[in-house]
Amino acid sequence: MLTLLVATPAMSINAGEAAAKQAWLAKQATPAYGPPSTGWVAQTAAPNVASAPPPVAVGWGETPIGGFVAAPLDYFRVDLLTPKGPRRDQGSLVDVGEPCDFSRPLVPDTQWSNARVGSWACTEGGWDSPKLRPTTETFLVVEGAGSVTDADGMIHPFGPNDVVVLPKNWNGRWDVTQGIHKLWVVHDHPEVNNPADGVVRAVVSPVWSCFAPDQMPAGILGSSPGAPVSAGTPVSAGSIVYDLGPTKVGFWSCSPGSFEVTERTTAEIFWVIDGVFFLTNSDTGQARRCSSGDTVVLPKGWAGHWDVIEPVRKVWVEVQ
Repeated sequence: MLTLLVATPAMSINAGEAAAKQAWLAKQATPAYGPPSTGWVAQTAAPNVASAPPPVAVGWGETPIGGFVAAPLDYFRVDLLTPKGPRRDQGSLVDVGEPCDFSRPLVPDTQWSNARVGSWACTEGGWDSPKLRPTTETFLVVEGAGSVTDADGMIHPFGPNDVVVLPKNWNGRWDVTQGIHKLWVVHDHPEVNNPADGVVRAVVSPVWSCFAPDQMPAGILGSSPGAPVSAGTPVSAGSIVYDLGPTKVGFWSCSPGSFEVTERTTAEIFWVIDGVFFLTNSDTGQARRCSSGDTVVLPKGWAGHWDVIEPVRKVWVEVQ
C-alpha cells in the first residue's frame, strides 16, 4: 500500500479530502506499463516518497529551446499529487458520490506552444460538465475506469491503456466508476471548425488495438530527408487518431537503430508505452535514457539524435 504524506496546515487539506485520499491510496498500488494481456500491473514494493525522482531537463536552463524534458512515471505517483478538494466545492455539478481530485504539473504552457503537461487522479463520482471546454485535452488512462458522455447522450467508456481526447468546445458529463489516474496534455489554441451537427465528440482509442499491425502502416526511416539514418535499419510505423486544427494525436513504433531529427516545427509530448532509447540534443550533446512509463516533452525547434535500443512504442500529442 502506498504511504500517505502527513498533511500539514500549509497543505490546506480538510478532513474530508484527507479521508478520500487515504481511501484512494488504500486500494491503489504504484502502476507500471504492462503487456496487452494484463494492462497496467501493480508493483509490490511500497514507494519511498522522499526519493521520488524529479523531472529531468536536458540541455536547457531558463528556456527549453534546444533541449527537452523527461519524467518517469514515478514522478506522477498518486501520493505525490496535490489535493484540489471535493469537485462539488470547485463548482462541479456533482450528482453521484463525493469525488475529490488531485493533480501535479510537469511543464508550464508559456514555453511549450501553449501546452501544459501533468497528471490527475479522481475518486469515484459523477458530474455534469455543461460548460464548453476552452482547450483540447488528451489523456492516457493509467488505472481506473469511467466514461465521458457527449452533449447528445453518446457514452464513451474508458479504462486502463485508453487514450482519450476531449476537443475544444466539448461538453457533456463525467462518470468515474473506479478511481482514475491519468496523464494529460492540455492544449490552449484558437477556435477550430465545429462539426456540422453541432456536437463535439470525445474520442477514445485503446492503446493496444491501435498498435495492431493492420492499424500501423510501416516504412523504413531515412526514406525522407527529415530522418537520416546513422546506424542500423530502423523501421517505423504510425497512425493518427485525432487531427483537428493545431492538435494531432497518434501512435508510433520503431525498431532498433539510430537516426537524426532536424529542427522541429512543432512541439511534441509523448508517453513511452514500452522500449528503451536514448535522446541526444544536437547542440549540447547531452543525452538521456528513456524507457517505459516516461513522459517526454520535445519543444518546437528541438533537433537531436535517437538511438533505439529496444523496440519502442509511444503515444504522441503534437501541438502547434
